[in-house]
Order: sequence, then structure tokens, then C-alpha cells
Amino acid sequence: MSDATPTPIPVMPVQEDGPFKRLNAFLDKYVLPYPVRYLTNRLTILATLGLLIPLIFFTKEQAFVNTLNSYLNVMSVVVSSTVLLYSTISEARDRIASARREQIAALHQAKVDERAQEDHERIEQMHQHLDELRREVMDHVSTSLNEIQKILMERLDTMHSTDQAQLTAMHEAVMDANQRHHEQIAALSAMVESLKDDGSNEE
Repeated sequence: MSDATPTPIPVMPVQEDGPFKRLNAFLDKYVLPYPVRYLTNRLTILATLGLLIPLIFFTKEQAFVNTLNSYLNVMSVVVSSTVLLYSTISEARDRIASARREQIAALHQAKVDERAQEDHERIEQMHQHLDELRREVMDHVSTSLNEIQKILMERLDTMHSTDQAQLTAMHEAVMDANQRHHEQIAALSAMVESLKDDGSNEE
């Protein structure tokens, strides 16, 4: 069965800087993908398997057999090396990815701890601010109550003094009225006595 679409050329991962690593990066990007594409092609696999048939029927053709054996040996070595290379690279990438995940997890945990500490400090500041506000409110209320109590006491003293003055004035007015009544009664008594004396003299 032939391929409907061409097999994409695999690209090896680019490694870090350095002369040898730059060479590996160049080979991984521009050289090795093509043998890998050739080795993983379905037609190449079927053709390689098909070469076993001539080895069975043309055993007397030593040059032909040697050529096919050399080709198959080279293919076997290339396939084994390619598989080993990719597995090594995959393992290295897995280690790097694992280390990166651990680093990201550590950074994330550090950020979470830092944010939790900031939230804790912010909450403590809010509590302190609320305590200060409560103290200020209580001081203000206490001062206001003291002022109100002072005003009430002054008002009560003023009312008491006013009431005392009014009572004194009323008492004096009543005493004056009584004194006038006594004087009027005395004057009337004197007039009555005078009239009695005049009547007695006329007789």
C-alpha cells in the first residue's frame, strides 16, 4: 500500500549552544531527518522485507548475497542507532521537562506562599486599622458623652437657679400681699373703731 500523503520530515530538538552541540543541532535539523524519513517509509520497509526472498533463491550468487547482507546489516545498524538516538533524546527531553515542571511548581508554590504572606500582613494591617478606628470612635463617644453630661448638669443648675429665684420671688410676692391685706384689715378695723367711737359720743 503506497502513501497517500508524503511523510513529514521529523525535526530533532535543537540543543544548547557550544561547538559540538551546534554540530549536533545542524545534523539533527538538516541531515538526520532524511534518513529517518527514508527508514520509516512504508515502501522502504516492505522493500527491505522483500529482499529476504532473493537471499533464499539466489544463495549461489555470492556477490549478490554479500551485497544484500551488507545492505541489511547497514539498515539494521542505522535503525538501531536511530531508535537509540531518539530514545536518548526523548529521555533527555523528559528529564528537562520534569526539571522544568519542578521548577515551575517551586516558583508557583513560592508565589502562593508570598501571596499568602502578603494577604496575612494585609489582614493584620486591616485589623490594626480597625482597632485604631474603634479606639478613636470610643474616645470620640466618651468625649461627646462627657460634653453632653456637662451641658446637662449646667442646664440643670441653671434651671434650679431659675426655679429657686422664681420661688423666692413668688414667696416675696405672697408675703407682700399678706402684709397689704393685714394693713387693709388694720385700716378697716381702725375705721370701724372710729365709727363706733363717734356713735358713742353722739349718744
